[in-house]
Amino acid sequence: MGLGLLHFDGRIVDDDGRPLLESDDGEELMHVEPGVAVALGSRSMESPGTLYVTSRRVIWLSDADKGKWYAVDFLSLSLHAVSRDLETYPFPCIYTQVFDL
Repeated sequence: MGLGLLHFDGRIVDDDGRPLLESDDGEELMHVEPGVAVALGSRSMESPGTLYVTSRRVIWLSDADKGKWYAVDFLSLSLHAVSRDLETYPFPCIYTQVFDL
């Protein structure tokens, strides 16, 4: 895992199944995208889950393994590229750049 990327074995969620936010520190939910698979570096792709983008973090919660989720705090988040080239990666995907703290 990259610097700043956190792996949690426990899922801390509210009654709706969403990750608990640090609302006391002003964190707000900005976007929710279900059905997102995550590939980190050269590791195999994780089964689909839900991607949450907050005002401070990117959080991914697995649908298949309720005890698996990743989170990263960021200073800046940008879309780097969209790829549909199946010779580069076996599925259409997006590449992002996360500038962490």
